[in-house]
Amino acid sequence: MNIYDFDDTIYAGDTNRDIMLYSFKKHPFMVLKALKKAAVLDRDYKKGIVSFERVKEAMLSFLFELPDRDQYINKFVDAHIKKIKSWYLSRKTDNDIVISASYELWISVFCKKIGIKYVIGTKTDEDGKIIGKNCKREEKLKRLAEVIPNASIASAYSDSSEDIPLLEAAKTAFVVEGDKLIPYQKGYKFKNTK
Repeated sequence: MNIYDFDDTIYAGDTNRDIMLYSFKKHPFMVLKALKKAAVLDRDYKKGIVSFERVKEAMLSFLFELPDRDQYINKFVDAHIKKIKSWYLSRKTDNDIVISASYELWISVFCKKIGIKYVIGTKTDEDGKIIGKNCKREEKLKRLAEVIPNASIASAYSDSSEDIPLLEAAKTAFVVEGDKLIPYQKGYKFKNTK
């Protein structure tokens, strides 16, 4: 199986940022209220008082106030589907898996539209609370093992040092910088350390 990160890997940009910008044009006051809440929690996160998950929930809380959320997410995805990178579309296979820290709420919609069946992302409940942990770093491997025990990763692709555990678990691994695929080696100096 081939495993891909989503944001800045097979998608040109960050979907969290894009959904915030897209939503700011349509619901500016809701987004500003969410950002204000997130800013307060971010200070507490930096002091070690609250988890990162609480900050992320606050930042994206406006999505869970929308009465037509599924339709809204579909429109967002349709407006941004062109940002899927052509190098990925040209090598896509039926057993690709996307594992992302972004919410499954929209990552699964992107993936369905381009024919990726297997998606693991940050899960939320109907109120926007994150279920479990944000799907990043070692959590990606843990979540993969829950879905496919003893998974054998043929290749892994990511733009970020956050995915070193995933890259090192693969037989072959690539760092994605824009549209360039660079063979990963231990000690690689990532441009993206998000």
